[in-house]
Amino acid sequence: MPKERTLLERLHNPKANEPLTTSQNTRTLAESVLSHLTKVLNTRRGHSQTNPDDYGMIDLTELVRGFPDGIAEVQSAIRSTIETYEPRLRNVYVEYVDSGDDLFTLRFKITAQISTENDRTPVWFETVVEPSGQVVVRE
Repeated sequence: MPKERTLLERLHNPKANEPLTTSQNTRTLAESVLSHLTKVLNTRRGHSQTNPDDYGMIDLTELVRGFPDGIAEVQSAIRSTIETYEPRLRNVYVEYVDSGDDLFTLRFKITAQISTENDRTPVWFETVVEPSGQVVVRE
């Protein structure tokens, strides 16, 4: 899969064969959303050069210390971050998934709808919060 270019990269050097339009096929759009979710969920608040005060997630390692009560807080933080910084998704729902014996990893299922010009397509992503605080997002 080719690396998804950021908005600034695309504005600086648009590809000649790509029309500048908001309509995309749903698969391309889902890949772009996945790429952005990975970026935003792994950016800690205060570390973004363009929006240092708000963009990104709170430090998850602080929330996980309150385990198991911290699970609901992590779940809420993921949902709030997605709703704030990923406008292409609607009806976002984040559900905790029991990891069984792996007590140091938190798993969440994100279900939502991708909004396109013509409709809303259901999507889901698996999100894994590793012990290091790294967030892995997969389709």
